[in-house]
Amino acid sequence: MIRVAALLIVAVIAALFTFQAATSPGRVEIEWFGTTIKTSALFAVIAVTLFFAVLLPVLRFLMVLVDAPGRIGRANLITKRKKGQESLALGLIAAEAGEFDEARKHAEKAAELVEEPRLAKLLEARAAEVAGDVPAAERAYSGMLQNEDTEILGRKGLLQAALKRGDRISAMSHAEAALRLSKSATWPFTTLFELQVQAGAWEGAIETLEEGEKRKLVEPKAATRRRAVLLSAAAHKFERERQPEKASEMAQRAVRLAPGFAPAAAIAARLLVMEGKAWKAQAVLEEAWETAPHPAIAHAYRDIKSDEPPVDRQRRMMGLVELKPDHRESRIIAAEIAMQQLNWQGAWDNLEQAYRENPSSRICNLFAGVCKGRNDDEGARRWLAQASVAPREADWTDLDPEGPAFLYDDTDWARLVYMFGDAGQLIHPRMERGGRDVGAGSVLALPAALRGASAGDQSAWTANDGGYREEAAE
Repeated sequence: MIRVAALLIVAVIAALFTFQAATSPGRVEIEWFGTTIKTSALFAVIAVTLFFAVLLPVLRFLMVLVDAPGRIGRANLITKRKKGQESLALGLIAAEAGEFDEARKHAEKAAELVEEPRLAKLLEARAAEVAGDVPAAERAYSGMLQNEDTEILGRKGLLQAALKRGDRISAMSHAEAALRLSKSATWPFTTLFELQVQAGAWEGAIETLEEGEKRKLVEPKAATRRRAVLLSAAAHKFERERQPEKASEMAQRAVRLAPGFAPAAAIAARLLVMEGKAWKAQAVLEEAWETAPHPAIAHAYRDIKSDEPPVDRQRRMMGLVELKPDHRESRIIAAEIAMQQLNWQGAWDNLEQAYRENPSSRICNLFAGVCKGRNDDEGARRWLAQASVAPREADWTDLDPEGPAFLYDDTDWARLVYMFGDAGQLIHPRMERGGRDVGAGSVLALPAALRGASAGDQSAWTANDGGYREEAAE
């Protein structure tokens, strides 16, 4: 529209100028190399107009001739770019489709045609990966490290290649570098943290977790729980390495972060007892019990004083029960103490409440013990039969021959980092692999040497792989 309007304006001006020249009197006289040319004004205007009408197309044609090489070069460049882009697209499609021969062919072609080397390097790396040529892929990704725009991508590719080789140390190094490079990408944090956890590098994982928390890459509550697990795992490691002071420091930090995390409380209490601070160990376990009662906390609480008379132990365990009297674990301890005191009805009442919450084999076995104490052999057999098909509960004393719970290996701790850290769940690490049920005869109110015996009865009930068998009284 603008061009049309401009042409109309020029045409109107020219028409007006011509009309003015035609209607105005006067002549035009031109002297050219000694020759004088005289003509009317109208003819002069027409002559000039015709001259420029011929001159402009000629000039335009000459300009086209002069610009022809450049136009041809630009056309060739556009064609080259289109072919290069097509090769990149086809190469990436072939790489994702697993056609490594096609991918490599297009990668080589793209490297020749595309002026942008970053995309060509990416296609070269992907083609090599699809072909299973890890060294070639690493060379391509290494080339990306020279450009700050592609360095993060190069690190990711080199990390994945290192993992394929099984070189976790190199993979960890690339993840650390990527974490420094990018403040927004989540994969460097996630990958580095996972590698450190799998390697049992607990202190390094704690530092990485702190960085992830600063960048808001992990939720605060999950970060706190994860840190509690990592500190507990580090405490266990230092305990194995005979560094009790450092182990105790780590365990107590974990307890402060997550008082209800039973492994932290149990380890901290055990180390405090070794330091001669049984009173402090008892306080740690009581706080843990108030927060989240757990069988292993009760086991640890029982073992604080190994030479304690049975009556005193029962009294102390009832003190633990009173901290959380309505909790299922408290009712189970109360039932076990009642059984030791031959208070069968009291034991039955507590077990009924626990059974309503979770009718597990553990509770069925305890019911069988009550029936046995009442000389109800038929009832005991029924409960034992029900125990054989009831849901199981983990035995938290089977992790170590000596009895303390939570003597996990690094794999167990690694699982807990995510199980407890992300989901807040504490699951027995070997329960899914067929570990023992918690034994109903594992009476917390008595020391290990006395567990299972009920004095004053004609028969004794004892733990037998989670069930009961009758023994003749001596």
